[in-house]
Amino acid sequence: MTPDTKVSQELSVPPPPQKKKWVSRVLRPVVLFLVLFIWGILQFSQESFTLKKPHKGHYKSSPKDEPFKWENITPEKQLVYHPCFDEYQCARLEVPMDWNRTDGQGATVAVAVIRLPAKVPVTDLRYGGPILLNPGGPSGSGVSLALKRGKMLQDIVDFEESPESPAPQSEDAKYFDIVSFDPRGVNNTTPSFSCFANPEDRIAWKHETIADGNIVSSDIAFDILWARGQALGETCTNPGLFDTDESEWLGRFMNTPAVIADMVELIERHGEWREKETKKLLKKSYAHKLPRTEKKKVLEKNSWKRGEEQLLYWGFSYGTVIGATFAALQPNRVHRLVVDGVVDSYDYYAGNWLTNLQDSDGALNTFFEDCHEAGPESCPFASDDLQDLKDRFQGVLEDLRSNPLPVSASKSRGPEIITYSDIHILVFTSLYSPAAVFPLVAQIFTDLSQRNGSSAADFKADLRKGNVASKHSDEVQSSVLCTDGGDYRGMNKSEYREYWKALEDQGHFTGDDWAALRLSCPSWNIRPAWAFNARLKCRMDFPVLKFYIKIQRA
Repeated sequence: MTPDTKVSQELSVPPPPQKKKWVSRVLRPVVLFLVLFIWGILQFSQESFTLKKPHKGHYKSSPKDEPFKWENITPEKQLVYHPCFDEYQCARLEVPMDWNRTDGQGATVAVAVIRLPAKVPVTDLRYGGPILLNPGGPSGSGVSLALKRGKMLQDIVDFEESPESPAPQSEDAKYFDIVSFDPRGVNNTTPSFSCFANPEDRIAWKHETIADGNIVSSDIAFDILWARGQALGETCTNPGLFDTDESEWLGRFMNTPAVIADMVELIERHGEWREKETKKLLKKSYAHKLPRTEKKKVLEKNSWKRGEEQLLYWGFSYGTVIGATFAALQPNRVHRLVVDGVVDSYDYYAGNWLTNLQDSDGALNTFFEDCHEAGPESCPFASDDLQDLKDRFQGVLEDLRSNPLPVSASKSRGPEIITYSDIHILVFTSLYSPAAVFPLVAQIFTDLSQRNGSSAADFKADLRKGNVASKHSDEVQSSVLCTDGGDYRGMNKSEYREYWKALEDQGHFTGDDWAALRLSCPSWNIRPAWAFNARLKCRMDFPVLKFYIKIQRA
């Protein structure tokens, strides 16, 4: 199945919302959702939950108290859901490695799919269908997103009243499945994309990279990270190193167009499942009480529209690129599409990443302004003078650059050394989720100004645990970025320094971290089997709704 490449109406990117006041930001629970985009969001490890009950058929039952295991599900060409993670259902959908192959042969990918069932059965006329989620990245785990935020997102999209409410409901009342998946190479989808012979080597590499520090942490930091990028890129693009046939090698089939084709297959297979599930439920005894006209209406509504199933989608960050690309390649399949935290798709496919940081310095300034306004009762790092607050902030960073802070062990972690790079990561993280992380930044900077590194050491230890537990996310992210974007093979160190300088000019504080994202691309020595060459224009069955939220500062 090859996505339709007809394109027409241009997608436009809304400007970022203006900054909010410190207190209102903390009080607004919707903003807490931005914690999904914290540094390392895409490195969530798969949590262990206990399977409620064994399942017959294609799932190999485990001992009663053994955690659910994806490998116990046999991949199928249809959606075959199995109980998992308490209230969820899981499936492994088999799709071709190469969607453009016409002989029906070749390697396959088993896509890990998770579903939080709607609050009503599919035979209920209020059943709204599945909403597909993607958390971003590239390399974000949709399974982890559904497990962590699925119920919250379902409450947002569902009709406000409970389906059991005795009050009469509008004809437009709908209740939705929340469905997500791990894209190719990510987390529970197999085969995995790995550039290391074993997990121990990957962990060692991560620890060494952290120890090397930020790109400006020393006079030789850039040169070290440039060499790391070369080593990783050359390794990740050498399929023969792990005895893999290049024609069937996952690294050539991981970019966004391949994921779009997987999504088309997923919504098609869900339509097939919906029809079968409807017929199965209508045969049960309770359904016999339904009037014949209502049964007919349910059957018509839930019939599988072969080749025409529609997408309901909610994507975040890089997930907005997925949404825009789906709309460009499959405009007639878009029913409703939400892009949240919009990435400039044109800049992304050019491989530049040059339109992301323009307001990042302003976002950091809100920390100073709001901390100053809140005062020491709410912000421990506050100062009577705004400029003094900024100077003390910069002073903490500069002191760490030349005097890393030793921290003794606690009962929950080992000894640590707090460096300039560690705190740079903290501040960079906070800009993704200011409501959740700015209070932590204030506390840590207050402690560091007194040469107390305990709170910073706790943050560093927690971040390291997430990094080590992640499954191949660094390799997957580089693979998608470097094959979706322009061909930067042969770009030399001097040219990359110019790119770094351009990013620093856009975001004085954030440009250094952003520049590190593409360090592997100049040595990424392969191009994708299927590139996205269409223009991001499309005419969908439903028009794109553009709206801007303007928040006035008090």
